[in-house]
Amino acid sequence: MIPIVQVDVFTERVFGGNPAAVVLDAQGLSDSQLQAIATEMRVAGTACLTPATGGEAQWRLRWFSPTREIAYSGHTTLAAVHALIEAGRLRNDHVVFDTRSGRVDARVVADKAHRLIWLEPAVPALHPFTGQLGAVRDALGLAAAAGWAHPVTTPEHDLLIPVAGLDVLRAVTPNMAALGEVATHAGVRGVCLVSRETVEKGSATHCRFFAPHFGVPEDIVTGSVHSSIGVWLLAAGLLHADGPLAAFTAEQGDGLGRPGRLRVELHVQGGAVDRVRVGGSAVTVLSGSIAVPSA
Repeated sequence: MIPIVQVDVFTERVFGGNPAAVVLDAQGLSDSQLQAIATEMRVAGTACLTPATGGEAQWRLRWFSPTREIAYSGHTTLAAVHALIEAGRLRNDHVVFDTRSGRVDARVVADKAHRLIWLEPAVPALHPFTGQLGAVRDALGLAAAAGWAHPVTTPEHDLLIPVAGLDVLRAVTPNMAALGEVATHAGVRGVCLVSRETVEKGSATHCRFFAPHFGVPEDIVTGSVHSSIGVWLLAAGLLHADGPLAAFTAEQGDGLGRPGRLRVELHVQGGAVDRVRVGGSAVTVLSGSIAVPSA
C-alpha cells in the first residue's frame, strides 16, 4: 500500500471545486502502474510525485487523466502543492517541479485564515485555430461562437471559443462521442467555452471545458487553461492593466454543482505579458492508502 490524498481545488470548502488525487511516493512505480492508479481514482487529474534528481527542482511531477498521461494540469499541480504542505514536505513558500513540460514554479501565500497557492507556468503563446470550427460547434451543440475574440489554441492544445453569455453556455449539451472524435482529428486536448457574463459580480469569465477523449467529459475547474484565457482577453483588449498588473477572477464548475474560483494575474511590460500566474485555494477531503497495482 502507498499513501494517496484527494484534494478539492479552487475552493475553500470540501465537496466544491475540482477534485484531484496525489500520490506522494511514486518512486519505483511503472508508467502502467501510475496510469492504473489514475484510472482507479477517476478524477480529472492524478499527480504523481518523486524526488527530483538534479537542478533547482525539489520534485519530479507527472500528471495523469483517467485514460492517459497529460502534458500539464493546473488544478492537479495545485493539489500536489497542498498535499506536500499538509504532509510537512514543503520546506518554504516556494517549490519548483520538474515536469515533462519543463519547470513549473508554485508559491504559497498564507495567513492564519487563508492559504492561496499560485502556479507560475510559462507565458502561453496562442495560435489561431485553423481546424473546422463548424464540426466542433456541431458536436458541442453550439449554434455560433461570439465575436468578442477569435478562437485560438493554447500550448496544451486546448481550443478556446468565445460564447455570448451564460444562457448560451448553460444550454450546451455536447455529443461526447462526436466531440471526442472531432477533437482528436483536430489535435485538440480540450474544448473550452468562455463567457464574459458571470455568476458573481466582479468576476471576468465563466467557462466550461470538455475533454471526453481524455476520460474527462466535462472538467469541473481547469487551472491549466486560465493562464491562456488571461493572455487571450488581454490580446482582445478586454483586460486592462492597473500599472504593470492585469488581474481578474474566473469562474467554473457552477453548473456541475461544484463552484470553483480562480485568481489570474498577468504582469505586463511594454504591452507584452512577461509573467502569468494562476491562484486558488484547496482542501483535503480524503487521506489514506491505495494498493500498488500489478506491474
